[in-house]
Amino acid sequence: MSQLTGSCLCKKITYQINLPTSNLPKRNTGSGFSANIVVPKSSMQYTQGSPKLFLDRGDLGGEVGREFCPDCGTPLTSLPSDDPECVVVKSGTLDDQDRERCTELRLEIYHHRKDKWVDSIGHEDVKKLNGSMQ
Repeated sequence: MSQLTGSCLCKKITYQINLPTSNLPKRNTGSGFSANIVVPKSSMQYTQGSPKLFLDRGDLGGEVGREFCPDCGTPLTSLPSDDPECVVVKSGTLDDQDRERCTELRLEIYHHRKDKWVDSIGHEDVKKLNGSMQ
C-alpha cells in the first residue's frame, strides 16, 4: 500500500490517501495551472479538521463540489458530480516528499485554453527564481 499525505497552508486540515503501490497517481493539469491527482474517493480521508464545501457548476453544467480550508482558504479538492467515485486532489497540497512521487504528467485538461505565455516556460530568456519574490 502506498500512502500520500497532505495539508492546507495553516495545517489545520490534513489528509491521507491510501492506494495500491502499483496505482501511484500521475498529475493532471489544466489552463493557468491547477496541478491535480485523481484518486478513488474511497482512498482519501481527512485525518484532522474539516474542509468547507462550495458548490459550483462545471463546464458541462453538472455540479462540482470544491473543498477548501475555512481558515486559510487553501483549495483542497474538487468533487465532480459526473464521477462520484473519484476525488480530484490539488497536488500542491501534498506533503513535499509525496508531491515528488507524483511527477509524471498523464493528462492536460483544457489545453486549448492555456495562456499563450505557458509555452515560454523553460525558455532560456525567462528568469528563474529559487524561492519567493519577497
